[in-house]
Amino acid sequence: MKAAKNSLVLYKQSPALVLDVREKLDILLPGGKTRSVREKDVVTLHPGPVPSFPELEKDSPQGQPEIAWELLRGEHPSLKELAELIYGEYSPHSSWLTFKLLNRSPWFRGSPDSIEISSEEAVSDWIESKRQKNHAEKRWKEFLERFDKGDIRLDEDEIYLRDLEMCALGRIKGSRILKAIGRVQNSENAHRLLISKKIKPPLWNPHPLRLNVPLEPPPCILPLEFTKGEERLNLCNIEAFAIDDEDSTDPDDALSWDGRNFWVHVADVAGLIPADSAADKSARERGSSLYLPEQKVPMLPPEITAKLGLGLNSTSPALSYAFEIDAEGNISDFSIHLSTIHVTRISYKEADKRLDEEPFATMKKICAAFRRRREKAGAISINMPEVKLYLDEEKTIQIKPLFEYESRNLVAEAMLMVGSYAAAWCYERGIPIPYAAQDAPDEFSESSDSSVTENSENRYLVQFNLRRGMKRSRITLEKAPHVGLGLESYTRATSPLRRYPDLISSQQIRTAILGRETRDAESVLLAVSAAESRIETLILAERRSNIFWKLQWLALRPQYTCKAFLVDRRERQCYVIIPELAYETRIVLRKEIELGSCVRLRLKKVDVFELSTAFTIL
Repeated sequence: MKAAKNSLVLYKQSPALVLDVREKLDILLPGGKTRSVREKDVVTLHPGPVPSFPELEKDSPQGQPEIAWELLRGEHPSLKELAELIYGEYSPHSSWLTFKLLNRSPWFRGSPDSIEISSEEAVSDWIESKRQKNHAEKRWKEFLERFDKGDIRLDEDEIYLRDLEMCALGRIKGSRILKAIGRVQNSENAHRLLISKKIKPPLWNPHPLRLNVPLEPPPCILPLEFTKGEERLNLCNIEAFAIDDEDSTDPDDALSWDGRNFWVHVADVAGLIPADSAADKSARERGSSLYLPEQKVPMLPPEITAKLGLGLNSTSPALSYAFEIDAEGNISDFSIHLSTIHVTRISYKEADKRLDEEPFATMKKICAAFRRRREKAGAISINMPEVKLYLDEEKTIQIKPLFEYESRNLVAEAMLMVGSYAAAWCYERGIPIPYAAQDAPDEFSESSDSSVTENSENRYLVQFNLRRGMKRSRITLEKAPHVGLGLESYTRATSPLRRYPDLISSQQIRTAILGRETRDAESVLLAVSAAESRIETLILAERRSNIFWKLQWLALRPQYTCKAFLVDRRERQCYVIIPELAYETRIVLRKEIELGSCVRLRLKKVDVFELSTAFTIL
């Protein structure tokens, strides 16, 4: 049927009235808008006239579609015939109502130009599907009523609550529950609701899960034995010390002094995990160990740490770096050996008490000399506040200041010595390794005066500006200086139990020591690149988790006050550092305060879901 003036047509599943017929049809839509369309874009429902447009369903007649279906089974009626049989007339009202039955009722399918009568089986299926849908809608409504009252049954309601949790973890953009109760659909509101409705425990930390990092240790998928026939230097007669935090569980470095050589021993992880083995690929996927206040997730299987951790057994296999010290205290030679060592584990606190004793006094002197050498080369030390943040056995949040032990600096310096000399050793031999490089900063702020003492109020301003001016370190296969460390070249090689780039360096060095062929540059680059983005994700998970737990700690202390230091200003907002929390945030300034000043803050608001705080100046 051709569309004519005043006829009723179907346009994009809506009724329309033809106002005029020219090269195109001018039509009126139910909302009052007009449109010019091609004739092929519409289907005629009734030739008209249509006096009651657009109220086509007002005072509509009662139809008998089921009787019509019984009579027409096996036939292909026209829209006019079907409308007359269902409603007893063919009118604009009945033609529109008949169209609405197509594909929206169990009896009829198709289009106005091609109507099909559903089979008895199809009708039964449609009715059953509709029944199930109505049942599901009824259950959903009942769930929402219970949800509003806090009557939540975790097992029974899991099908609905899963949607909310996936939204809280950022896996899906919206949530059916949030939409139904009129909340903005985002991960923060989903998290808030999961806690307020006691679906998740109050201290549930979603941030690692949002970043999709594994929270379980990897399985052990390799034999825990070294290759037979490898020669090792027996250094068990020289007492080696693994100096670490008291709660450390993965000691992978130790120091010793034999009167001539300063030894830095590193767990021989590469001996059990060669390049491209299944365990190596697993470590590559993880990138590094994950350290959260509530748990530690190792990069390697716990069985590896139990076997290779220095001091965890009576003797330990190691990759030992020897620095020969001459009579003037200078490093005169450097060599690397596979070894077996005997290790005593001590804490930084314990080591500090023994720094005037041997061999600690000599090791301290050697490391201090190396530090002076780095400082002379322009090393930049940034000392920002640090705290130890953890959950104790009672799951209570603990924030403790990180004590500045001298022995901590000694160990750190020894690790830098290894990284510097190992990098040069590999470069001289053409061994591809991941170098850690850092370019020189563009400039420093005038307030970054190194003469400011640590007791000055300006200390944090100076350190903040130093940090802001530094370029990011990067991984490269080309030898390049690390300006921040004051080293011509540097590779991370002392934590193969915990960091994948260190494992790569250890694998390359170990292979070279044994006279075997090392990985080529392309292979090393692919391995490093695969791990690098993962490491960035883990760092982000740790950073967000630390803020989350600090805010949880603050939420328990609504009257909290503290000292803070102003380090940056943007109009009426100021960036502050709270040293006792190692926490940085923004505050609103009501008056002019000089940068570097110390102010007293009072906690005004904490939002653990948005990871935000508000403080006021007292």
